[in-house]
Amino acid sequence: MRESLVADAVDKEGDDAPPSTIAAQVFFRLTDRLFRSATSQQAYEAALDAIFQALGCDRASILLFDERGQLSFVASRGLSLRYRDAVSGHTPWRQGEPQPEPITLCDIEASDETPALKAAVREEGICAMAFVPLMAHGGVAGKFMVYHDAPHNFSAEELDVAHTIAHQVGFYLERDIARALRARVDQTGQLLKSIVENSSDAIISKDLSGIINSWNKGAERLFGYAPDEVIGRSVLTLIPPELHHEEPGIIARVSRGERLEHFETERVRKNGERIHISLTVSPVKDASGRIVGASKIARDISERKRADEQRQLLINELNHRVKNTLATVQSLVMQTLRTTERSADARPLIDARLTALARAHDLLTAENWEGAYLREVVERALKAFAAGARVEVGGPVVRLTPKQALALSIALHELATNAAKYGALSNESGRVTLKWDVGGESGADMLQLAWCESGGPPVSPPTRAGFGSRLIERNLAFELNGEARIEYRPEGVEAFISTPVERRLVYQWES
Repeated sequence: MRESLVADAVDKEGDDAPPSTIAAQVFFRLTDRLFRSATSQQAYEAALDAIFQALGCDRASILLFDERGQLSFVASRGLSLRYRDAVSGHTPWRQGEPQPEPITLCDIEASDETPALKAAVREEGICAMAFVPLMAHGGVAGKFMVYHDAPHNFSAEELDVAHTIAHQVGFYLERDIARALRARVDQTGQLLKSIVENSSDAIISKDLSGIINSWNKGAERLFGYAPDEVIGRSVLTLIPPELHHEEPGIIARVSRGERLEHFETERVRKNGERIHISLTVSPVKDASGRIVGASKIARDISERKRADEQRQLLINELNHRVKNTLATVQSLVMQTLRTTERSADARPLIDARLTALARAHDLLTAENWEGAYLREVVERALKAFAAGARVEVGGPVVRLTPKQALALSIALHELATNAAKYGALSNESGRVTLKWDVGGESGADMLQLAWCESGGPPVSPPTRAGFGSRLIERNLAFELNGEARIEYRPEGVEAFISTPVERRLVYQWES
């Protein structure tokens, strides 16, 4: 209603009203419209109306600096798109320049402007123009332009009116900039709040005395406390007693403005469970720049720690196994060379023994070196001899440790090699029975394994102990923490091996 009354007053006064009265009414209406403008475009239209009414020009425009520092049109009347494109960006002032003065060109042809600008203005049909700076926060924020189609001398009174309009528009620009800044700050604040609240990491803030001030959902998930259970309490609530000494050092470094990156330590959940975390701590400052607290970002690295420990355990275990394997290989080679008269005969023996060891390694690798079943160890050890149905195998399902599997593999290879050369597997009628059971005196859980040959050539005890005999009776007993012996009966060789096993690793009877 007030806007229409002011408009009516301007219309009724018309040309008969004193210039000062018309100017005052224009300023009043402009101020009112700028105050009530809901959008920037409404404010620009109000400013253009005031420029036309107070200055009586033929055309007008408003240009503002954007975020890139480029001056561009935001509103205009009477100007073609071609002209706006041609002169956009042209400005006599830098953005933010203080205390600029209006510039008038009474006749563009008589000015010292560039030929290109003159040509653009001339083609548009403009003869005179005035550049009026728009100020915001003490510096140039843009300009409005006044155009006349004929040469025009701008009076001091016109420039005063133009300055007043520019002053009012500048007030609006400051308010609009502040409003946009507040909206941007609010939007950024809401975005940051959302990021913090929904982060999978624990994000906590505390004051310099260590009192917790904020607690996000990630912290609730990690530590188990609801916000009302922990806000206002000391951060020592989360720290194991033996690590309380860490906190004063952290506070001291934050107070000096330092930032702690990826500090690995332990913390305690509400249920008492210890967890490994990686901690980043940053200073928190107030509006004056004074450090008033710290923000902490904690990430659970318990799984990584467990993986690191497991990896180190595996490396140590691998190192141990490699050393053991090399020691076994060295022993096999040395014993073979020691008991073989001709070096030419040693090579095939060494190759065969190393191949037997490799087969056992393949079996254990397939089982992740967690152990192997006795039946599979037997089958792999005898596979190279193609004994088939001539070897009868039977016993309960027994799970061996890696050490037992390797030792028995080599022992069975030696027994089968001897049987193939001199014993039951050296002719067409011999047979081997390989049986095992779990039992023993006083209920001890001992694996009892018996190798019995029959049907082969007559056997007589050797004049000296060979490699196979020593390996089985001495080394095997030591490796298995049990007993081993070989008997050379005329009807065939018999070997008896016993080693402790865990009852839980014995399952069902094999046929």
